[in-house]
Amino acid sequence: MAGRSAHDMTDGPIFGHIVRMIMPMSFGIFAMMLVGIIDTYWVGTLGTAQQAAVQMSFPVTMLVMSVSIGLGAGAVSAVSRAAGRKDGTSISRISTDAMTLTLLSVGAVSLLGMLFVEPIFRALGASATMLPHVVDYMTVWFAGIALIVGPMVAGNILRALGNTVVPSIMMMAAAAVNLVLDPIFILDDVFGLFPGLGWGVSGAALATVAANAVTFLMVLWYLVVREKLIDFKWEDLGEVWHHWMDIARVGIPACISNIFNPVAMTVAMSGLAMARFGDAAVGGLGVAGRVEAFAIVPLFALSACIGAITGQNGGADRLDRVREAFRKAFLFCIAWGLGVAAILWIGADWIAAAFLPGEEGRAAAVDYWRIASLTIGGYGITIAASAGFNGLGRPAHGMAITAGRALGLMIPLVLIGSFVFDTPQGVILGIAAANILAGSLTALFVFTRAKMTAKHGKARRRKTPVVEETPVVEDPA
Repeated sequence: MAGRSAHDMTDGPIFGHIVRMIMPMSFGIFAMMLVGIIDTYWVGTLGTAQQAAVQMSFPVTMLVMSVSIGLGAGAVSAVSRAAGRKDGTSISRISTDAMTLTLLSVGAVSLLGMLFVEPIFRALGASATMLPHVVDYMTVWFAGIALIVGPMVAGNILRALGNTVVPSIMMMAAAAVNLVLDPIFILDDVFGLFPGLGWGVSGAALATVAANAVTFLMVLWYLVVREKLIDFKWEDLGEVWHHWMDIARVGIPACISNIFNPVAMTVAMSGLAMARFGDAAVGGLGVAGRVEAFAIVPLFALSACIGAITGQNGGADRLDRVREAFRKAFLFCIAWGLGVAAILWIGADWIAAAFLPGEEGRAAAVDYWRIASLTIGGYGITIAASAGFNGLGRPAHGMAITAGRALGLMIPLVLIGSFVFDTPQGVILGIAAANILAGSLTALFVFTRAKMTAKHGKARRRKTPVVEETPVVEDPA
């Protein structure tokens, strides 16, 4: 297998590979989530319009980042399957083509975003006072998006080879640089100790871009110099196109799948569901979801890593190990989910009091932690299964699982719960029921119906070389 830090996951204990990968990945994800909270705090010191502007940008940035998540999933799938086949030549070529496709794709998004940022947010309803700040923030963000997305896809390439330590270090380094630059770039005066640059919301975006630029340079050096995973030769453009199509075949469905859960949660928070019961109930549900998200970071880390394990073993035709990877991942989701639920159940009242000022909001959060959080394992099973099938090159399975939970179960059930029970608890019961049903149906599908073989893209047609006939010279003897 290519790369000095690559791990062959077609051998050795499956659960050992899972634990080895998710531990460092959890630290990286936690660091990035912490950056989001600190960003919100510093921008909040600028004023209400600035804070609202950054919050207004969130749906658009998440939509664009879904593209990078899709590209990353496609890269993990293609690289890990090649690693399972022990095809070292293809690994470096696919890695190179994945990075090239990423930079070209986000370059196009960057250009379009900078050109149309104002009409986009005007159409989304940004107020006259908010719009200038949104434009300031998003113009910088769009300009630097390649530096944000590039390290993410590079990290996915390394994870496909079983290396989660370096990507996690990169994520934590980006978070640390971002945290240092935030007050300097945003504020006019930093703690009264020295003058800041005072760029406001533009400074918040620039801090993110600059932090990721540092890590992008570091990870590029690692890929090019240390791991020799970037191939600068362009001998066969047909092969490049073939790899792009294989990456896109997984990446596009993965990108779409990433949108389903936010859509379902938006409906749960909307006037059709939780918002029917007042702002306090919406705030309670929002806080409960954010706290839960921190608690289940290892499940997010599992979904980021399981595709590499299934991809390598699928590429090596180790179907027994693919099945075992799903089984161990699902058991981990259930065990971690129950552990988190126990902690949230015990600490629900104290946590709610720390984050929410009103009784109604606290009640909604406590109900969520004591009902929906018991079903976290079901949600974890769906995201792990979806990522695992992406690794096998079967994104249709992954998209069906994600869409089934979000669109087929969660949205109908929260609406039914809202109107049948006519209380916030009805919405929460709908979320819990969706998790239980989705997790159970997913596990049933995986172990009774799903194919465990890796699916490869269509074989590339190669030109048959013309072989010149060698003239036969008769022996004069």
